[in-house]
Amino acid sequence: MMAAMRHGLLALVPLALQFASLLPGQTVEWWQKDFDGALAAGKDKPSSMVMLYCWRDPNDNCSAMFGGTLSDKEVAPVLADFVCMGLKENDATQKAILAKYGIEKLPTVLFVQPDGAVVDAIPGYVPVKEFLAEVARIKAGTKTVAALRKLVAEKPADLALQLELVHKLRAVGDKKGSLEVIDAIGAKDPKAVSEAAAEAMLLKLNDQIFKPELLPKDYDLKPLREFLNKQKNKRILFLGYDHLAAAEWKRDNLKIACEYAERAWKNIPPDQVLDWGQNIASKAYEAYKELEKIDKTLLKKALDVSEKALKEVEKQQKTAPDNPFYANALYLHAAMLNVNNLRKEAFAMMDKAMQVDPKNENLKRAKEQWVDGSK
Repeated sequence: MMAAMRHGLLALVPLALQFASLLPGQTVEWWQKDFDGALAAGKDKPSSMVMLYCWRDPNDNCSAMFGGTLSDKEVAPVLADFVCMGLKENDATQKAILAKYGIEKLPTVLFVQPDGAVVDAIPGYVPVKEFLAEVARIKAGTKTVAALRKLVAEKPADLALQLELVHKLRAVGDKKGSLEVIDAIGAKDPKAVSEAAAEAMLLKLNDQIFKPELLPKDYDLKPLREFLNKQKNKRILFLGYDHLAAAEWKRDNLKIACEYAERAWKNIPPDQVLDWGQNIASKAYEAYKELEKIDKTLLKKALDVSEKALKEVEKQQKTAPDNPFYANALYLHAAMLNVNNLRKEAFAMMDKAMQVDPKNENLKRAKEQWVDGSK
């Protein structure tokens, strides 16, 4: 039920390939020495930056990002302007570097200067065209951490710009810095009349409620519910109900989680339909047996959400084709059709997915499992 960073459905593809198995076709030169050496070498690169690919194994989004986007023939020459180094969370030495930068969401592509200062980050799985646009933006110094700080200083009354800086700081692992900006926003709009101030307040409230050291059963959700009862802004309501749904899902209170997810869906901003819709479908597919026992109509509702998310993917496919991602989106919707006992439609959708990405052996294996009657 939690909002995915980007293209969360990739985590549901069964029998996903591991990082190492995706090496064929890889043309990016990856730094194999120590981190300090990478920083020193970055001075001699055209970008004067080091690109750190932060990942874990196993993780399907990490595998997809490495084997797809970062290995793409259009991306490889662009990355030649950087020293490129992988930071694996499972590696003790590299994990320490990830901790230093506060990177929690994986995969994340982090850009740092030779002195180790963070320039920017690209979190989650990102398709080729979007990744190239982001790299071009970062190289141009547009909307980077430093650039946003400068803009905020020039426009101290622009709360939306300050909120953008908050999100950027969190993307690069600087939560402490983000809270300082949130407090500055609160000082300018203490009653959270503006959407930016309301979202900033929601972020701070979530930090207080969902502390990493707490177990889900120990979350005190009352302050969040009370906050949402006073809100009318649909984006804020969406974000808040999504967090409530995620908390109840973690507590295995699936019925209540679904109720909050429905409230989130009723308030969802258009730009969240794709990611959030896919994530809902992923969660529903993961727990379809439990949802059937609670209320079979829940799977039908999840199917409707999945269908709308797929339509967004199809729109994106027309302007920025990404066949592996599109094929996986088709697979996810096929899976939702399957658990709704629409097997004929599910197999047709799966056949389309395999036509879109014929080299994806995982899709073939999934279909073989379905032929045997599994879901």
